[in-house]
This record gives sequence, C-alpha cells and structure tokens, in this order.
Amino acid sequence: MNARRAVVRWAVRLFRREWRQQVLVLALLTVAVAGAILAATAAYTTVPNGEGEFGSARTEMIVNRPGPTLAADVASVEHQLGPVEVMTHRYAPVPGSVETLELRAQQPNGRFRGSTLALREGRYPTASDEIAVTGGAGRLLAVRVGSHINLDGAARTVVGKVENPADLSDDFVLVPPAAMVAPETATIFTSASRQQISVAAFGPERGPAGRAVASQVRVRGSSDRTIAAVSVLTLAAVVLLLVCLVAAAGFAVIAQRRTRQMGMLATVGGTDRHLRLVVLANGFVVGAIAAVVGAVVALTGWIATAPMLDSLAGHRINRFDIAWWVFGAGMLLAVVTATAAAWWPARSMARIPVTEALSARPPRPRPVHRSAAVAVVLLAGGFAAMAAGIDTKKDHANPFALLGGTLALTVGLLFLTPTAIRALARVARRLPVAARLALRDLGRYQSRSSAALGAISLGLAIAVAVVLILSANIPDAHRGNLSDRQLFVHMGNGDGVPDTSPADAARLQAATQRIAGAVGASTVVPLQVAADRGLVDAPKPGGGGGAVIARAGTNPAPGPGALHPTVQLTWRLNASHGGVEFRGLSVLYVATPELLAFLGVDKSATDGVDVLAPASRLQKTNSGESLALLDFMQRDSPSPKVRTIRAQAYTAAPTMLITPQTVAAHGWDTLTGGWILEAHAPLTEAQRSRARSLAADAGLTIETRNRQTRLATARTVATGAGALLALAILAMTVGLIRAEAAGDVRMLTAAGAGSRTRRTLTAATAGALALLGVLLGVGGAYAAVIAGYLHHLTPLGRVPIVHLLVTVLGIPVGAAVAGWLLAGREPPFINRVVME
Repeated sequence: MNARRAVVRWAVRLFRREWRQQVLVLALLTVAVAGAILAATAAYTTVPNGEGEFGSARTEMIVNRPGPTLAADVASVEHQLGPVEVMTHRYAPVPGSVETLELRAQQPNGRFRGSTLALREGRYPTASDEIAVTGGAGRLLAVRVGSHINLDGAARTVVGKVENPADLSDDFVLVPPAAMVAPETATIFTSASRQQISVAAFGPERGPAGRAVASQVRVRGSSDRTIAAVSVLTLAAVVLLLVCLVAAAGFAVIAQRRTRQMGMLATVGGTDRHLRLVVLANGFVVGAIAAVVGAVVALTGWIATAPMLDSLAGHRINRFDIAWWVFGAGMLLAVVTATAAAWWPARSMARIPVTEALSARPPRPRPVHRSAAVAVVLLAGGFAAMAAGIDTKKDHANPFALLGGTLALTVGLLFLTPTAIRALARVARRLPVAARLALRDLGRYQSRSSAALGAISLGLAIAVAVVLILSANIPDAHRGNLSDRQLFVHMGNGDGVPDTSPADAARLQAATQRIAGAVGASTVVPLQVAADRGLVDAPKPGGGGGAVIARAGTNPAPGPGALHPTVQLTWRLNASHGGVEFRGLSVLYVATPELLAFLGVDKSATDGVDVLAPASRLQKTNSGESLALLDFMQRDSPSPKVRTIRAQAYTAAPTMLITPQTVAAHGWDTLTGGWILEAHAPLTEAQRSRARSLAADAGLTIETRNRQTRLATARTVATGAGALLALAILAMTVGLIRAEAAGDVRMLTAAGAGSRTRRTLTAATAGALALLGVLLGVGGAYAAVIAGYLHHLTPLGRVPIVHLLVTVLGIPVGAAVAGWLLAGREPPFINRVVME
C-alpha cells in the first residue's frame, strides 16, 4: 500500500512537471465533457413533460357541449375523485378571417393549472367585457393592451397579455370564468390515477342522472426528459470513445517519453503493477481535472444560454432547474474515459523488458494475427446480431441484439487497425525515402498509430452510416407521400371532417377549381369519407402529452369548428391486461367510380369485400394482430373482408378504400373529405405557393410532395461533420506521432534534407492515416447498414455517390495537402538531443 501511494505521488509530480505536454489531451477531454453536459442538460430541460396541457393534474376529462348540468356533474366527479379544477372553452371566429380562436375561462391561480398561466403585461380580466391575449392571439387579432375589439359578438377590452409558460405555442384569449357563455367544451382536471379512472370504472363516469359526464378521458403520459438526457449522454459516451482513442495515442507518447524512468523504477524493485499504476494515475489526474473544469464551463455556459432556448423548447426554462445527476454522470464519464485511455499504454509499457526500457528504444510491434482473428470473429458476430435484431421491412427492432451487434462491430473495427497499420508499412518499400520513413514510423509506433486510426475510422463510420441511412430514407420518384405532379386538398384533419352547408360545399368546390387552375391540374377527383352527421368531435384544448383511455360518443348540435369523426382501418390486438389495443389508424375513402378510375382499379374489385388496399399498406408487425374497422364510438368491426389492389405506392395517396355497400350496411354517411389533383408536369415552387395562398383564403389545407430537403441537408451536414472530425483527429494524432519522431527529423536535417522532405514526412503520415481511416470507416459503415437492411435491401440502392466521393477522396487528399502546407519548419536545434 505504501509503495502504491509513493508511485501515485510520483505520477502526480510528473504530471505537474510535464503538464504542458498533455495540454492537448486535457483540452480535448475538457471540451468533450463540457459539450456532453451542456447537451444532456439542454435535452433534459427542453423536452416537454406534459405540464403545458395538464399542469400538475394527472387526468383530464373533456366534456363536449356542457349544459346547465355541468355544475352538478363537476360536483359528482369531485365527490368521487377528490379536488378538481374546471376550465371551459369556446371557439370564436377571428374578425375578417376564416380562422377560429379559443376563448378560455381559467382561474389565474388554479389548483392544477396555475402553472400554465402567467401574466406578462397588464392585468388579468375580471369584468365580463375584459380579455387578456397571448402573443400569438394578439398578433392574429392585431390588438395590444388597451385595444378594443368586437369578438364573439361582444365588445371587449384587452387588459392584459398572458402566456402558458409550459407551452408557448398555446394561443388563446383569456376571459373571466363568470363571463363564459355557452361553452363548447369543458375540461375537468383531477389528480386521479389511471387505476381510479379506467375504461371499466369510468366508461365514462356516470353523472347524477346516469348520463355520461365526459366524452373523453386523457391520462398524463410519462415524461421523456430522463430518456432524452440519457440518450444524449449515451451519444456523448460514443464521442468520448473517440476522445479516448485520441487520448490513448497521447498517453502512449507520454509513456514512451518516460520509458527510461520506468526502467529505473523497475530496477529499484517496481513491479508490473507499479509501472501500470504510474500511467493510470496520470490518466486519472487528467480526467479529474478535465471533469472539474468541464463541469464549471458547462454550468457557466448553461446559466448564460438557457434563456435563449425558450423559443426552441416551446416553454419557459428555469436556468437554475438543473439536473445535477447529469453533471455527475458527465464528470464520471470524463474520469472513466481518461483512465481507460491510459490503460492500454500502461499495459504495453509494463511489458517492456528493463534493458530495452533503459535504452529508450521503441517497443517491438506485437504480432497482429491474433487481433486480426478476433476482429473477424467480432465483425461476423456483430453483423449477424444486427441482422437478427433489425427488420426494417416490419419496422421492428430487438434492442439487445442491436446494442450487442453495434458494440461487436465497433470493437471488431478497432481490433482491425493494427493489421491495417502493419499492411501499410509493408507496402512502403517501393516509395520515396521520406514517404517510406513516414509509413515505417507508423509501423514502429504501432500502438499509438492504431489508436489514432481507430478514432478516425470510428468517427468516419458514424458519419458515413448516417449518410447511408438518410439516403435510404429519401424516397425516389415512385415513392414518398405524393407524386410531384399531385396535390391533395384536405378538409378537416385525420380524425374528422367539418360539417358544411350546401353553400359552403359549393364555395369550397369553387376554391378547389381555382387551385386546380393555378397549378395546371387537369384531373380533379372529389374524395368521400364515411362518417355520421349526428356525432361531433369538437376541437380539443391543449397539446399532446396525454393518452386517451376512455371515450364516448355524444350527440350535440354541430357548432363552429365541429368535426365529424371518420371511419378508419386499424390493426386490432388483444392486450395482456384484457383490453383491446389499436395500432396504425388509416383514413378510409369511399370507393367511388371517379376514385377507382383515377387509381386504375376496376369497379368489379369492390364486389363482396369491405376494404380495398395496396399490400404495402397492410404490413403486420405482430402475429396476434387482425384488421378492424374503427368508428367514431371506438366500436370496432373485426375481420373486414379485404382485397389487395395494385395502386400507387405513395403513402398519402387515397389508396385505402371502403366500399359503398359497407358504408350503407353500417348506416354511415358519406361526407366530402377533400380532393386529389393531378397535373401533367411536376409542380413548381411558384405553383405550390399560389396553391397554399388560395387554400388558406378558403379555409382549406393542401399537401404536396415532401421533397425531403431536410434529409438531404442533414446528409450533407453529416458528410461535412465527418470530414471535419476526421481532419481534427488527424491534426492531433499526426502532431503527436511526428513530435515523437523529432530525433529522426533532426538527423535528416543534419544530413542535408530540406523542407520538402520534412513536408513529405508529415503529408505522407496524414494522408496514409486518412486513407486507411476512410477505407475502414466506409467498410464498417456499410457492414452495419447492410446488416440493418438485410431483410429489405432495396433502399440501399440509392447510393450517395457524391458524398462518398467527398469522403473517400476528399479527406485523404485534404489531410495530405494540410500536412504539406503546415509542416516544413526546420528544427530549432540539430546539434544536441533533447533531454527528457
């Protein structure tokens, strides 16, 4: 124990004396730790946690068209479930526009929703003719504090500006609860748990007169904050693995410089464990310093930048609401990374014989046949595990097989680097002297060269894999949401269509014809959906974050913004808890003669079946699933008769059809759900813009082909990021490697070698490492992606040739050119050896 303490103290003294030689590794670790902590903290605080909709409540009950019995219903619910808070809503048309705006009656300091209302300017409304508006509502109404406006048939005065701090996109007009007349919906918030409110016990809950109190019950979902932070930290661990490889090369250089000191320690009785402890203690000290400095930098940066993330997060961020466990995890990662990076150099240094250590000769490169065999086994096992763990055709993945396969491929790629370095050294004999010396130096210092090559290969493998996956997800001309010649005019949303009078229907039809004329569409096909005119779903307040656990149909009179829920096709699965789960809702369009002709389907295909659909839209992911028709009451009609058809492969095209006889058999009505337009030529950006303008004026929405520009941009960014990462790693590792060979450079200079030779040494080193890294990285990336897409290789046919050429040719050439330009300086002295 005393000997180990003495060795550790000696290692710390060595670090204090030689810290300047480790600034590069220290700075790299510090930046990585600070970035990881900042990114994880940002992910933790920016992910919404459901507070914008639920406040501190656990459950909300939505009541459509509450009448004079609302107070009694609320009292009944409060008696059964405990304290509640009620918020009522009404949707009023915006003056001079087809848009509607929510009028919300909410108590400023409510029991559950108090945190979702904050005053930014003025005061809260108290009188019946007073309102407060959010920023978005104020812009829509063109009002500010002190303005007067006629809204919802009454003169109003704006007395304040408010917001929902937990959801900045939540736009509404706040009115006093006593001033809300004839609300269209009411929301009852409670702290009841999922067990207290279930489909069986609250199906939905019966009021005092035996009526259904709520038409829908939503339970607050679990927060994804911790998952997001852990995901970012996992990604940071991958980045720190790259840092670990670079740091390993740095520690190898430092260990080589201390070879004589290690030999002297061994001569006075130091064991292999003591020798390893010297380098490990150095790594631990570097990691601890990087952890502390990185955490301080991250904390300072977070406090300074947190308010700037409000708009990105969509909610107010408290800069002092810090997850300290994220800081602890980031600091721990730094210490573990640095210590792990020092382990292999420590192990290699302890195996050097004492006589060789005292002579300060570089250790003899170890045979690579064992590491090559291990690499082959790991790469094959990783490929098999990823192939078994991912099924892209069914969109299914086994996380354990995926994780194991990824780790095996990564480690296998790292074990392959010594073999690649040795192979490169063998081809050096036919090269000029300077290039031959550079490549043989890589072979002489095999351990640090392998670590540097591993970092470059792994970084490029990640970037190339991202590029390949993005390319596979960019649809070709025959896939995607729509053809580039098509335009979809929507009414309502995916859950329902609005109630329209004959006059409104004629107006919308005329607006669609104007849109068709603007885009040059020769084909206009009206689309019908199955619905029930008597059943209405009003727009729901709040945003996401909750799950529907109970729902019942109501039969109120239609009002502004009312939607008729449509019949949809879904996969039905009997859940383990005894209930029924539904997956993958798809809107069904009535198989009218016009639509069948547009799709090229014969009319006789509708005989004797309920549903027509392409086989590509009917992919089952669970053996226990079966198709069902789900209506607005969430009553499902299991096992409809389905006939597959050959139709367009576009995901948004109206290819999921329900036959007219099935609609009639269930007593459903057919309502206009939109129009599909098709032109002779691809739509231009000007035509798209004009169509959006005409649709907005008519209160419609349009959908055109998603050109996936974000994916293309992300692909280019990934290529650039991979190139910059590889060049940055090269800059660090080549500097370390060439600095170790400074003695050779002095001898060459003394023998008459000029700057051209020195430039060639550095350029050859950088270019060779870059070329090997590119080959290994691209090969590893293709191995991983092919394994993932093994069940459906067609998407990989879209090869990103330009991006791969930039990677395969651009990075090695760029590295060699940079090495040539930045090297060439003559050593400051050539007549004496530097004393370590």
